[in-house]
Amino acid sequence: MRFCTGIACLTLIITLQHALAKEHEEQSEQCLMLYQHGVQSYLENNFDDCINKLEEGVKKYNSYTKALQNCRLKCKEDVESVDPLYPVDIDNMYYYEKTIRNTLCLIKCRKAHPELATSPNLRPQTERIYDERKPYEYLHLCYYQKKQFQKAASAVFTYLVVHAKDDAATKSLKFYSTLPEVDMKEIVNFEAKDHIYLYIHGVDAYDKKDWKAVENNMEESLVSYLQAEEECRALCEGPFDQGWYPDLIPSIANHYTFALNCKTKCAQQLNNLNGEYHDDLLPSHYHYLQFAYFKNNNLKAACQAAASYVLFYPNDDTMRSNMEYYKSLPKVENNFFTPRPEAVYYVRRLTYEKRLLKFIDTEYRFNETDGAETKEEKSTEKYLSSYCKAPQLEILTNHNSNIQLVMDNKDLNGTKRFVVDGLLTPTECKTMLRIAQDFAQKGDGYKGNPTPHTVLETFKGISIGRAALLFHFGRVNYRELYLYLKSTEIAKKLLEDNFSIKQTLYFTYTHLVCRSSLSGNKNRTDFSHSIHADNCNIGENGICRKSLPAYIWRDYSAIIYLNNNFDGGDFIFSQDMFGNFIQSTIKPKCGRMIGFSSGAENLHGVKAVTRGTRCAIAIWFTFNKKYKENDRTIAYKLLHQFMN
Repeated sequence: MRFCTGIACLTLIITLQHALAKEHEEQSEQCLMLYQHGVQSYLENNFDDCINKLEEGVKKYNSYTKALQNCRLKCKEDVESVDPLYPVDIDNMYYYEKTIRNTLCLIKCRKAHPELATSPNLRPQTERIYDERKPYEYLHLCYYQKKQFQKAASAVFTYLVVHAKDDAATKSLKFYSTLPEVDMKEIVNFEAKDHIYLYIHGVDAYDKKDWKAVENNMEESLVSYLQAEEECRALCEGPFDQGWYPDLIPSIANHYTFALNCKTKCAQQLNNLNGEYHDDLLPSHYHYLQFAYFKNNNLKAACQAAASYVLFYPNDDTMRSNMEYYKSLPKVENNFFTPRPEAVYYVRRLTYEKRLLKFIDTEYRFNETDGAETKEEKSTEKYLSSYCKAPQLEILTNHNSNIQLVMDNKDLNGTKRFVVDGLLTPTECKTMLRIAQDFAQKGDGYKGNPTPHTVLETFKGISIGRAALLFHFGRVNYRELYLYLKSTEIAKKLLEDNFSIKQTLYFTYTHLVCRSSLSGNKNRTDFSHSIHADNCNIGENGICRKSLPAYIWRDYSAIIYLNNNFDGGDFIFSQDMFGNFIQSTIKPKCGRMIGFSSGAENLHGVKAVTRGTRCAIAIWFTFNKKYKENDRTIAYKLLHQFMN
């Protein structure tokens, strides 16, 4: 019998789409591969291929995102015009019906577009590469080598729009501007949205007192800006890894919050006017328009624009004064001061979204004591303490025997940081390296992404949880798992001692990770891991905000190195996110450990690994019991069962 219910059919369609996407995963990541090949061609001095690959990557990425935006916006609009299946909304079923219809529309739309039909959503890494204009970082160099100087100047300018503080790019643009072949007036931002040039033309017309041109350009720019923001918001409705299997309502809430955080950042992207940030870019359209309409004697339009502007800035004295003047004119009526519909909608949505995000930020904060611990949790902790004491005692009595403090705050030019040597012996390092060599998986710890930080290196890892699972199946022996646990426990004790930590410190994540050079090129300028803080998102203004998706619960960090038979890979502490002011450099070697607090006071990164493989155990700690590492508990349980 061949039949299925509506929901079953829908599930089947989605499953088939997912399977098809998996089958064409290599094709779907053409954008990433083109970027990787383009960079590799640059490193190999094959500049024609560098240009071809990077240009093709940019073209494919823009084509893919445009098709995806169009599908999501079209389906959203189409669903709104459909009558519901039942005339009364019962249990919010109108919302779920729209969601189901929207999903069906998206499936059909994807099938109608070849670039979407066989492609899953792009990896975050791929999106980040192209959104941050990384191809242009290499394109301008390849253009220059091929004597395409005007293109080189525009390419580096395009990169600088997003990376305004990049010294190397700034120097390149200054150099290009001195070349006789480069016309500064013809340097363009290859990725500029239409509203950028329309707005610039409008401002130029305003300076020339060409009021009709101000009207035309600013009106077109306004439409283009709002459309660009809708397109940006549509791209925020991609997949979200929940990390666990929540109930229906929490699942919807989690995914919506993730998308909403993304959507509220769209205006920030659009307000970048060729490298200059204007937080009032959208409302300023109405400011220019009200004056241009007034000069052209269109008083009603002038009043509407003025009323629209004060929706954004209710207490703006200049605009309030203008409105009072308009009111004094004999031809002006009170109903002229009606804000334009698009401005009303925009401000209402913005206000609601801000209130909702503030509610989430305020109400979704729970003390560790909120709610009673379950009987199972209490018994588990009591149970664990009985068999964790022995290894802890061994650690506490032996951990200082060969360990020496080699660098402190003064040596490292910072605060809450230190380096010790001798945490592991050469034999112990070899044991951990063997575990990594035999069992580490590409992308482990990075959501399956083998190149999470740079496309010129692959990352393999093995977490405590997977090590415990391998022990359970007899692939890793007792001594090896115990060494993994013991070495990290020593690191924790060293942190507590050096920083005089009295509060209970929990492990939150442990990761044995190896990064291997793909290029073998010693002239790399990128980082193996760009400069960052472990618990906050650092902006180009230097402010590090403790907000998601950063791991805001992390309080302390440690790294135990396992080898030094590679080139590059030095650990650095930096005063700024660009690495212009390096405070200290630490060379990895077997048994060396770096400990530091996880906040903005300890910005750090890793220089490119140019040859070989660099392995280390990375550990993060928290004071928040809610985020403690449960895999470690499982590992100790398995060791206890083995011994008994």
